[in-house]
Amino acid sequence: MVDRREHFLKILDFFHENGEINDATYRNAKTWLTGDPYADFADGVMDLLRPTALIDAFYQIIPFGTGGRRGVVGVGSNRMNARTVGESAQGLASYIQSLDADGSLARRGVVVAHDVRLSSAEFARITAEVIAANGIKVFLFDGPRSTPLLSFSVRHLGTVAGIVITASHNPPSDNGFKAYWDDGAQVVAPHDEAILRHVQQVDRIERLDLGVAQGRGLVEILDDRVDRVYFAMIRRDLEYCGERDATIVYSPLHGTGSTIVPPALASFGFSDVHQPPDQVAMDGRFPTVPRNYPNPEEPAALDRAIALGRELDADLVLASDPDADRLGVAVPDGEGGFVGLSGNQFQALMLDFVLARRRELGRLPENAYVLTTLVTTRLLRQIAERHGVEIVDHLLVGFKNIAAEIRAREGRGVPADAMVFASEESIGYMLHPQVRDKDSASAAVVAAQMTAYYKARGKSLLVRLREVWAEHSYFANPGFSVFLYGEAGSEQMRKLMEAMRNEPPREIAGLPVTAIVDRREDIRWDLATGRKTKMGYDRSDVLVYELGDDGLSAVAIRPSGTEPKIKHYISHNGPYSERAAVDATAAQLEQAVRQLEQKMLDQLA
Repeated sequence: MVDRREHFLKILDFFHENGEINDATYRNAKTWLTGDPYADFADGVMDLLRPTALIDAFYQIIPFGTGGRRGVVGVGSNRMNARTVGESAQGLASYIQSLDADGSLARRGVVVAHDVRLSSAEFARITAEVIAANGIKVFLFDGPRSTPLLSFSVRHLGTVAGIVITASHNPPSDNGFKAYWDDGAQVVAPHDEAILRHVQQVDRIERLDLGVAQGRGLVEILDDRVDRVYFAMIRRDLEYCGERDATIVYSPLHGTGSTIVPPALASFGFSDVHQPPDQVAMDGRFPTVPRNYPNPEEPAALDRAIALGRELDADLVLASDPDADRLGVAVPDGEGGFVGLSGNQFQALMLDFVLARRRELGRLPENAYVLTTLVTTRLLRQIAERHGVEIVDHLLVGFKNIAAEIRAREGRGVPADAMVFASEESIGYMLHPQVRDKDSASAAVVAAQMTAYYKARGKSLLVRLREVWAEHSYFANPGFSVFLYGEAGSEQMRKLMEAMRNEPPREIAGLPVTAIVDRREDIRWDLATGRKTKMGYDRSDVLVYELGDDGLSAVAIRPSGTEPKIKHYISHNGPYSERAAVDATAAQLEQAVRQLEQKMLDQLA
């Protein structure tokens, strides 16, 4: 073993000396190859000693992004494994200890959940053992649970933090570590940056066997008692109508949705609910999902559920991702088939329904407000304003930013239940402030009620959506992503964003760019006057090219915080009677942006 390690150290030195790997990759890989804390991973490092594989595994330490830490499971500082998960848990524990002057935070504890991925139970156990070894109480769920239930449990149990082991909708190769703070929301500044600093300083990982920790009272295993409180809460607070006649098909896509969506629907009295039999079992391989990619934003992920929906003449088809925070929706098209609704379309339907029903039932607070992000359809603004409800639609992407706005308002004395709806375009919806994250179960019970309510009035959800467009305006919101992998991809993304920032287009597909919003610099640049105005918003690497004076038509561009890609969001609107022309213009905008960026990437090559 010693001779083999020395041999590979020479290879590592050779790669470094010849410029095939950078200093960070060399330093991280050498540490993992020679350091005693990493001895269990040395063989894996040696297997990686080819420049491309080595760089991808070691060129960075996985940062906390919009979804916490997430990546491929394997050996390396840029991978999810026992070491990086242990470092994450140790860093979080050390941060809690740094704030814990009297031991009260340790007594409040940390709640830990995990999804169905092949490594999730192991990573959750490691996390619990590390947190407990640092003298901090751990509440560990007895099996897979959804991310929204983890968020709820932090608030219900009063813990200082929460952790869920999940890679959300990523492929089976991935896993992740999501950290939550005491408001039940994913960590934001200053906590996220402070936790990362503590993670980077970890040398020794403390760990206490789970059984021993239980015997010492440091770990408590949670059964379904928190689940029951959650179901009672949404049943009490999210009833908007008495109609229940709806045939519903739901698929958990082999994920944790089985534990939360069907029981939630049952608690509301929806009994005609069906699941594709071969997608019910929790299985981290996601074997029946096309390309094993369990993302309900992808139309193919709903294929089996839609097939069952056709067979049953269903009124509604739903599917959630593996950690059950996102909800995909398909509805009858009136011609014997089904059509998928985008996140932008479905949230417009829900907001319209929730505000109208709350007003009719006398449950719309005077200080009610709606939250969404700067890349979500502006149709929400039109709906909220028609109901006289405040809407904040400049928030950065990620429900942690939505939750941060709720917390900030609570600090100013605004009650949490004034937040009546929150959403983002990537099929994420928040219906109750006791869950400070996306929640597929809450969204599912509202979707079911909407379906039954409009069915009783002779309408499908698709018909109602068309009415909403006619009442307000029609929005086309296509989007696309450019994937750029590994260290080279990260550098390409950085350079591309700089090029788009420094050489902005003055027109796109024949439409003049009237203003540029640069959220990294926190400025809005009016191109007609040349005036640059500070906005006072949170900063992030996001660019928005406004194409009209009302801000309703725009192109937004941002690097993803969880995947190796740059995401693009197109918005164009007009009268519903002119929807074909609106769609055509939106498609031209998308094509023009693709061509512009490809030209820039070619120049950067």
